[in-house]
Amino acid sequence: MKKKIYTSGCTFVSFVIGVAMIIFLLMSIYVVLGFLGIFTLAKETVCQSNRGILKNVYQIYNVVEGKKVEDYTTGVGFLISGGYMTSHQAENASISKMVWRIYENGSVDVFCNSSDAQISTFVYKSSFYAKDYVQSLKGSWKIGNGVLIPITVGENRALFGGTDGTDYTIEINAAYLGGNAKHSGYGIYYRASKNVNISGYVFQFDPGKGNLFVIRKVTNGQESGIIKQVSMIDSMGEKFDITKAHDIKIVLTGQNHVISIDGVEILSFSDMKYSSGYVGVRSWNDSIVNFFEVKVTKK
Repeated sequence: MKKKIYTSGCTFVSFVIGVAMIIFLLMSIYVVLGFLGIFTLAKETVCQSNRGILKNVYQIYNVVEGKKVEDYTTGVGFLISGGYMTSHQAENASISKMVWRIYENGSVDVFCNSSDAQISTFVYKSSFYAKDYVQSLKGSWKIGNGVLIPITVGENRALFGGTDGTDYTIEINAAYLGGNAKHSGYGIYYRASKNVNISGYVFQFDPGKGNLFVIRKVTNGQESGIIKQVSMIDSMGEKFDITKAHDIKIVLTGQNHVISIDGVEILSFSDMKYSSGYVGVRSWNDSIVNFFEVKVTKK
């Protein structure tokens, strides 16, 4: 009997030890994966910061030297040889793997690795760690640290260089953070002229009009009547938070315009008054708005 009890006890102890070891192993894997996730996030943040720094250095190089980097150049050897960076500054592993791209419109971008650089359909792309050909038309804008912010109380208008075209897809991540409830919001210009008194289309995130998504035509800086509008709640549901960052997508194909918010199509219509033009953004009155990223992709 004692032997039997002893054996059962050993079996039980072995079972407990086995379970403990499994739990320990799972916890170790969880900790390691968590660490790797943080590490990956940290690497991505460093990389994006480096992109902004390199593009600012490149702009100086381009103006002073009158040269452009070759498409798909890897690293910063050309900046070092020109005296715009030191070898010590370029020792960072992520910088040595950066890949430069020249777009069809002549604009330049730099990516963290070759796989990211393979995406060649961008007309324009920025996460706002550098000036990135943002042209202020009216008011004033703050650019850097991953955000584009209008800072003038009143009308702010800006266009993204090199985005002139007819058929393209616009993707913008933006957050409306506040302002006068009856007179605030932000807009996205497209097929717009390149002057202060813009003509083109504008999609508006418009709390001031009663929490609406609105499409208007703009002629010489003056907005026309509404082409299309829809309630934010009706299109996105009662839990839609206007103060959170949202992904806006505008797809243009000939006369067809399709607008989506966070993957949900909210508006579509046909119009060809303006057949081509630039992409940009605006805000008005005391609106507090952050634009975090923009991508314009050609058809």
